[in-house]
Amino acid sequence: MLRGVRGPKSKSFLAGNLQDLYDIGGLPHLKALADYGGVAKVHGLFGDVLLSISDPRALAHVLVNEVQKFPAIDVSGTYDMHRYLMGPGLLSTNGPVHRRQRKQLNPAFSPTQIRRLAPLMSSIASQLRDIIVSDVTAGIQGGGNSRTREIDMAEWLGRAAVEILGQAGFGQTFHTLEGDGDKYVHAVKDLIPSIAALGSYIPLFVMSGASRLPPRLLRVMGKAASFISPALRRMMGIVDLMNDEMHAIWGARKAALRDGKQGTHAALLDVLLEASEEDEVSNEVLSSQSTTLVLAGAETTSSALSRVLQLLALHKEAQDRLREEILQGLSNAKRECGDETIDELGYDTLMALPFLDAVCKEALRVFPPAPLRNRRCIEESVLPLSDGTSVHVPAGTEILINIHGINTNVDLWGPDADVWRPERWLEPLPESVSKLPGVYANTLSFLVGPKSCIGLNFALLEMKTAIAVLIPTLAFKLPMAHEIEWRFGQTITPSVKGEKGLNPRMPLRIEVL
Repeated sequence: MLRGVRGPKSKSFLAGNLQDLYDIGGLPHLKALADYGGVAKVHGLFGDVLLSISDPRALAHVLVNEVQKFPAIDVSGTYDMHRYLMGPGLLSTNGPVHRRQRKQLNPAFSPTQIRRLAPLMSSIASQLRDIIVSDVTAGIQGGGNSRTREIDMAEWLGRAAVEILGQAGFGQTFHTLEGDGDKYVHAVKDLIPSIAALGSYIPLFVMSGASRLPPRLLRVMGKAASFISPALRRMMGIVDLMNDEMHAIWGARKAALRDGKQGTHAALLDVLLEASEEDEVSNEVLSSQSTTLVLAGAETTSSALSRVLQLLALHKEAQDRLREEILQGLSNAKRECGDETIDELGYDTLMALPFLDAVCKEALRVFPPAPLRNRRCIEESVLPLSDGTSVHVPAGTEILINIHGINTNVDLWGPDADVWRPERWLEPLPESVSKLPGVYANTLSFLVGPKSCIGLNFALLEMKTAIAVLIPTLAFKLPMAHEIEWRFGQTITPSVKGEKGLNPRMPLRIEVL
């Protein structure tokens, strides 16, 4: 199968290359696939063969031109676990069901809705900044010898991301920036590590075919099995808590709307409730959509923001330039409005800052939070390649969409393709980049086609707002005693080298300016 396509040798008949690729330390193995060109052969479970693609023409074929032949799947079991735990949501559906769900959710992510969320995001980012300033100042007043203090920014960025989704999507505060936050916050934080704790049971769950059973039957079977598996019991307890909390939020919102009390704007919740009335959407689907969007949105955006702050700590000159641009924007706003109390940028000004835009684009290009996605060829196909050749793909072949590979392809981006250099976005891009499919900045960081990220503009506004609020007041530096490394999981997350566990950790030294 796939004769003539090169790739790394299989390490075992049982797991092939997948054990290396999907391990928490799998990033080097993913990057190494680029050595084999735009298509590479990857060995899967029990001698199965997969095809990794980073060729732009082939990717356009799979993700756009013949998307019906290549539905989304997940060899790691993530989508199957989502469907098992949450029901049929946006991540785990394909075809007509996915199109219907996306159509229902689109109004919550329209340009008008995103624009009206800007003040809310700025308010939460300002609250986060004030907390960090207070923590750093308290450390100095406590007798520290330095004007800096080490703070875990991954923790705080994750909390802020959940709070933004709670208030913007559901009109609900989860108190994430107050003390330890409520129980829902802890559930969101602990769910992915609880899934990871199941280890080898997930591939068995997928390979057995059990994942294709109806979700309700799966839940009953899971409850029964949880009595002999503490890890499964813990995970299902977390999911039950999240579902119960979401049902309580829906109930309160429905009651408020019945009583004519519109209350706080809740874009996502209102759209879902309207869809449930018009199309008789089940509570199972409502639960799945809500929880899926919270999990996917919070983890990916906080991971991307963590990466930006680490990069700015590594590149002081870029951090200084960015700070100067933001402060100049604030100065211009004060002058134009004749109001010296202005301390936040308006939506149009924020989105138009060129170097801030370049910093975000370059971080998402070189370090996409989700660098690998999967498809399955369900009908025999021929993939056209950029060099004019083609690859015959038999039905049943699993496809790895190598997002990192195409985003850092030297034939497209030049010899410094894997270097973080935001200035490239302020220069003319190589002509070859125009060939790249993608809904954002000629990259696949948010994918392309029917399964592209619905929350793209929400995430970009959240990223830019947080950076524009934090950078003028705080200087970020690398930690003295820790080394930050990035682990492969459902998304790429920061951690401290030598520490165990999958919960994100990224201590940075912070100075109040």
